[in-house]
Amino acid sequence: MYKRFLVALDFDGFLINSYEVIRAAFTEFGLDIGDEDRFKNRRKFLKYLGGGKELVRNLVYSSLPRKRKLKSVLTEKYLESGRIHGEFVPLINQMIEDPLVHVGVVSRNFTLNPGGTIRSVLAASGIDEAGLDFVIPIPVGSKKDSVLSAMKSSRYRTCVLAADEIGDYQAAEASGYASVIASYGFDRRERLLARGKVPEECIVDSPGEAVVMLRDGAMRRVGPRSLASA
Repeated sequence: MYKRFLVALDFDGFLINSYEVIRAAFTEFGLDIGDEDRFKNRRKFLKYLGGGKELVRNLVYSSLPRKRKLKSVLTEKYLESGRIHGEFVPLINQMIEDPLVHVGVVSRNFTLNPGGTIRSVLAASGIDEAGLDFVIPIPVGSKKDSVLSAMKSSRYRTCVLAADEIGDYQAAEASGYASVIASYGFDRRERLLARGKVPEECIVDSPGEAVVMLRDGAMRRVGPRSLASA
């Protein structure tokens, strides 16, 4: 029996709130990434150097640690305390068991062994990670839409990307995927709408809402257009 529904899940920001994990790692080096709302609305590397309140202190009073040392501590924090939102556990396990659903994780993660870290966090959260069809860490410099396009096949009736940033929505659009975009991740609702032009019907404001949209889409066999309005 062919799997007819492809569901690609983002990890950081969508399945897991990475802020506390990242904050704990940076605190060990005397670095302050600021409060959660401001952290999540910063762009790229400024997330980690801090905003106006933290940037000067971080640069003047602390030296940035060697990249491998920072990655090592970040990996430890993920393994110790990283857990996905509990609402996702039953749904993901249900999709793993469904013979028609091809489900896994496609995500950028900055730990030493991204694939292993992601799988360990999923397993510790109660996910049957060994049953996932794929876990694909996206290397620095690679584009998510290239990975998504390579995964797409005529065998699938529906391809879905569930993620949390403007760039994720753009990657889904470029690859012909339906999208579920979380406003509780690294891009807030206002930014998704105003800067990203993400349709409001594609945005979910909580893990619970994301579960409902994914369940009503992939699990009830509706097409891409129906997914966003389910």
